[in-house]
Amino acid sequence: MRVAKRFLFIALLCLAATVSATSVVPKPLAEMVREADHVVVATITRVDMVDGKGRLLTDPESRTGPGLANQMRLHLEVHEVIATRLPPVSRTIRVPLWMMWHYELGTMQKHLTGQRGIFLLTGRDYQPVYPANFQRSLDERAEIQRLLEH
Repeated sequence: MRVAKRFLFIALLCLAATVSATSVVPKPLAEMVREADHVVVATITRVDMVDGKGRLLTDPESRTGPGLANQMRLHLEVHEVIATRLPPVSRTIRVPLWMMWHYELGTMQKHLTGQRGIFLLTGRDYQPVYPANFQRSLDERAEIQRLLEH
């Protein structure tokens, strides 16, 4: 019985390590807006994935996550620049997603393509301002603009 309990304990520790490796602490909207170089209204026109050598992956079952070198990317059509510190913002931009998320290409293409929202980005290469919740609802526009003014 003792061996079984020890095994279960070790298994739970391993599971906990996996969960913590693929989650991030929520960051307040005010902090993300303050750190963003670009705040844009855009539509996701395409979702793709590249491997560690930059080669395009087309298998809808291709995955990202810990131990994999694949990276999911969002292709955005920018409709409006609400704010930017690094002009100009291109009409079309590519946003690389955090590689530790457990994503499957086909699922993400199905659920994200066509979504319109407010994107909080940083740098000249349009990185997400934070791995989680950098895509915001259009309903949050007034709050985001209020935060930009302060």
